[in-house]
Amino acid sequence: MIDSHCHIYGHKYDEDRDRVVVRAVEAGVQQLLVVGCDVEDSKQALAFAEQTPGVFASVGIHPHNADTYSEVAHEQLIAMTKNAKVLAVGEMGLDYFYDNSPREIQKRTFGAQLELANQVNLPVVIHTRDAEDDSWSIISNNPPRCGGHVHCFTNGLEFAEKLLSLDLHIGFTGIVSFPSADDLREVVRMVPMNRLLIETDSPYLAPVPYRGRRNEPAYVRWVADAIAQVKQLDIAEVLEATTANYFRLYGSDPQQLLRSPQSMIGES
Repeated sequence: MIDSHCHIYGHKYDEDRDRVVVRAVEAGVQQLLVVGCDVEDSKQALAFAEQTPGVFASVGIHPHNADTYSEVAHEQLIAMTKNAKVLAVGEMGLDYFYDNSPREIQKRTFGAQLELANQVNLPVVIHTRDAEDDSWSIISNNPPRCGGHVHCFTNGLEFAEKLLSLDLHIGFTGIVSFPSADDLREVVRMVPMNRLLIETDSPYLAPVPYRGRRNEPAYVRWVADAIAQVKQLDIAEVLEATTANYFRLYGSDPQQLLRSPQSMIGES
């Protein structure tokens, strides 16, 4: 199985990052995609990917940090995309729930990164919250030529159907296991198996039975289990499909497997 979106390069894992990787390996996680939220984040994500087998990176600027986008940042992102460990551009998008950056700046930064991704021929990682209309307008006016992953989906059926019409993938997190998430489970029922991705968004949104704790990639199995229950499938079918979807979208080498750090082998 694959954790297709996490942030374990961050400071919340400084004390035990090696053990987090060990637990992911023991749980059966094959690869991780670590996702940057600004230029410095992206550099950290890429550095972690370069030193860790089976870890790959996406580089970009989150809507919370949209006001940090500049010509210099643009060139720095382009330079990072030349690294073979970089599989995508993002996370990018719009977040009108927090509005940490002015909306007009969010929109400009989102559009610029879609253009960047098309320029370097990479798929995109998209974040959208409480911004369906503007997100759709921007995406549909500049469709990602290499596909993309709308991560941590929490929107409705109509928006999901629009995204699927552009052959985008939709990622689900531990939210799908929350008792209150009936509307989201309706979306899960609708999304075809060949467009599903599973992710943790670690350190956020730990699934039941770990809800309220710091999330980590080993818990991605619980996301798959929740989806399997919704779709009335065996979990093995969900894991097989979502793993195949990840490799098809991101073009990652399936032979590059996540491995425990040498100093941690044999420990748990």
